[in-house]
Amino acid sequence: MIEKSKPYLILSVIVIFIFLIFFSYIKSNEYEEEMYFAEETTTTIQKNFYVDVKGAVNKPGVYEFKNGDRVITAIEKAEGLSKNADTSNINLSKRLTSEMVVYIYTASEIKKGAKPINCDTLCSCEVIEVNNCYEKLDEKSKININTASLEDLLKLSGIGQSKAEAIIKYRNDEGLFNSIEDIVNVTGIGEKLFESIREYITI
Repeated sequence: MIEKSKPYLILSVIVIFIFLIFFSYIKSNEYEEEMYFAEETTTTIQKNFYVDVKGAVNKPGVYEFKNGDRVITAIEKAEGLSKNADTSNINLSKRLTSEMVVYIYTASEIKKGAKPINCDTLCSCEVIEVNNCYEKLDEKSKININTASLEDLLKLSGIGQSKAEAIIKYRNDEGLFNSIEDIVNVTGIGEKLFESIREYITI
């Protein structure tokens, strides 16, 4: 009887063995797919970054972008150029990078010889190279925080719509600034931001 059942036992063992191999293969594939999905998700997250779009656009603000997006994409996200915009000094095909500031000048600013306030401001490569981005501005070129308009304040790196409005509100409520250092009294502007713009402001 035992002899007769041996073939069945052997066959059963073979079937179980094949099943275990097949099951292991399926599990291995599922694990690899999960790992691939996790890596793909992580890569996607890492590719997203934010850029501050300012100046002569219809809707200035901070927008989210993905790797490979260009300046023209930033303008499109800001709902296009305003009527007085001039893109003659901007490379529209330039790739965007994290924490970049895209400032679109108006035609009148270009006519007056507007130049980059800092290296984050996008101008043509020639302009950035000539001015070296770090060139100290003379007093006439600096932005007067006591008289600057909202549009002028937005030219400062790190000063977005809300901070520019806060500066103007502070002037209206508290009076003019007695020194450039007083700008830290404005809500949202700390010492770190002040240090980054102090070379570009005056009273």
